[in-house]
This record gives sequence, structure tokens and C-alpha cells, in this order.
Amino acid sequence: MDETLGSVPDMISSSLSKRRNKMKTTAINQMTAEHRHIETVIKSLQDAVAALGNWQRLNVEKLRNVVEFLRVYADRRHHQREEALFFPVLIKRGVPPQGCPIGGLNHEHEKGRALVSAFEEQITSYEQHRTGANEALRQTLQDIIRLYRHHLWMEDAMVFPMAERLISEDDNRELMIKFSDLDRTIGPEVVARLEQFANSLSLQAGTVAAG
Repeated sequence: MDETLGSVPDMISSSLSKRRNKMKTTAINQMTAEHRHIETVIKSLQDAVAALGNWQRLNVEKLRNVVEFLRVYADRRHHQREEALFFPVLIKRGVPPQGCPIGGLNHEHEKGRALVSAFEEQITSYEQHRTGANEALRQTLQDIIRLYRHHLWMEDAMVFPMAERLISEDDNRELMIKFSDLDRTIGPEVVARLEQFANSLSLQAGTVAAG
């Protein structure tokens, strides 16, 4: 009897472990994990904004690395997963393709692309010490921070919980396969390198703003 009772906690622990492992393999949890990497990089830009406000020089090479991260990891990987794969599943399950949330999120993707292009151009102007480059770069970084903060919050708080209720197991399996296919076109080593870059920023205060 004692032996049987003693096995109950182990059974519960095993069951919870299996549930957690299952959760980690969902498409939504993959996208949520991507949010945390993106969030880390966006937070690092706050250091850059503060440094620019104090007329401290920025590390230009690291700023260009941020551009690459936003363009490849945030846009080509994460946003492409949403636009080409995830949002169509939501539409199939009855979510309107226009308006809130899908139409608004797609609009923010486009706005983000424009801001990153401006960011890249302004890095060159800043590097060359052109008049007004400091303030222009500072304003663009603030716009990027504001856009991504709202975008990540909207998806974490509203879209993903809604999707959890709507998508089926078959939807999830199909998304996982297509996510892997997309990663192969980008290159798993590129994805790993950019995630490592994001993690390195979270370990050092003011990395982007380091002169």
C-alpha cells in the first residue's frame, strides 16, 4: 500500500513533465520563444537611445548587427512565419483577414520594415558624423522600440491565447513542419547565431551603447 501511494507523486510529476514537453513543441510556443529573443534586442536599443541622449558614441558594428537581427530573425523568420503560415490558419478558423488583429499586425510588419531600412541608412550618416544624424537615429530607435513593444504585447496577450483555442492538433503539426522548412531556407546556423547574439545582449548592460 505504501509503495502504491508513494508512486502517486511520481506519476503526477511524470504527467506534468509530459504536458510541459508537449507545450514546448507547439507552433505558438515556438513563436512565443522568438518574441523573447526579439524583446531582448529591443530592450538593448533603450541603452542606445539613452547614450544618444547623452551624446555618447555608439558601437556602429553592433548597431548593424541589430539591423541584421531585425531583418533576418524578426522579419524574414518570425514575421514570415506569421504572414505566410500562422495567419492563414487563423483565417481558415474564422478570424477576419482584415482589421483587428491580422490586418493591424500585417500593417505593423510593413511599418517595421520601413523603420529598419531607415535605421540602416541612419547608421551610415551617424558613422560619418553628418549634421542631425544623432537625433535622427535616436528618433528612429524610439519608433522601433515603441512599435515592437506594442506588437509583441498584442500577440502575447491577445492573438496567441485566441489561437490556442482555435487551432487544431493537425493545424499545429502542419505549422511545425512548415516552420522547419522555412528555417532550412534561412539556415539553422544563421538562426542559432542570431539567437546567440540576442542572448549576448541580455548579459551585458549597455552593449549596443558601448563606445
